[in-house]
Amino acid sequence: MDNQSNVKIDEKLSNSYRKATIVELSFDFPFYGYLIKNITISTGGFIFTGDTHSWLAATQYIAPLMANYDTRLSNNSYIKYVDNGTAFTVEWENVLLQDEPKAGEFTFQTTLLKNGDIIFAYKAIPLIIESISDALHPVKVGVSDAYIITRSVFDVNKKTIYEYHRVNLKEENIKNSTVIYLNALPTCLDSKDCDTCLTQVIPNLECAWCPSMNLCSNGRDRHRQDWLTMKCDTEKLVDEGQCSKNE
Repeated sequence: MDNQSNVKIDEKLSNSYRKATIVELSFDFPFYGYLIKNITISTGGFIFTGDTHSWLAATQYIAPLMANYDTRLSNNSYIKYVDNGTAFTVEWENVLLQDEPKAGEFTFQTTLLKNGDIIFAYKAIPLIIESISDALHPVKVGVSDAYIITRSVFDVNKKTIYEYHRVNLKEENIKNSTVIYLNALPTCLDSKDCDTCLTQVIPNLECAWCPSMNLCSNGRDRHRQDWLTMKCDTEKLVDEGQCSKNE
């Protein structure tokens, strides 16, 4: 961070409690195969990867160390970010826990790489992660994604969120000078044509091709609502021989 000239210090986040800022990336970041352009940086030590909604932050996140930070407690607390075109880094520098400020200052980063990989880097971790209180704020390390289903019940739209995958690293031995590197795995969404979709072998994903959407999916991603609306769950193609018949 210190060696880059285009680092931005978010003044609002650097003097706030439970606040967030939306930032547009210079590249599309593939999160579980779904391309994201805007992310939301939170004072709580995580990036929110979904559309703004109060209860989605619990299930669509990238969290190097989610906790109850309050950057108002110190003039030395900063939340910074930098985008070099292929990587986007956020740093929470010298942040204090609101309910335990005497524990010391936390400094850590997360970097989103253009290929979908994610890096967590920890410079100063004064407490054992598992000992941080989650009474007033969740404590999480990892990533999670979910999809929303909207249904009409008595002419009222009801939204239900389904978390379909989570990586939980809270119990890892995270201390000063620790780095965690998360490799993005192949997804169904990476395939852009029927043949590729049905010939690639991705363990446990069961990819299928939906002709009406021109989409490769297993129905468990952020396209779930459209997948059901377009009847992809019943009209999907699962055999390579079916591709040419539907061109």
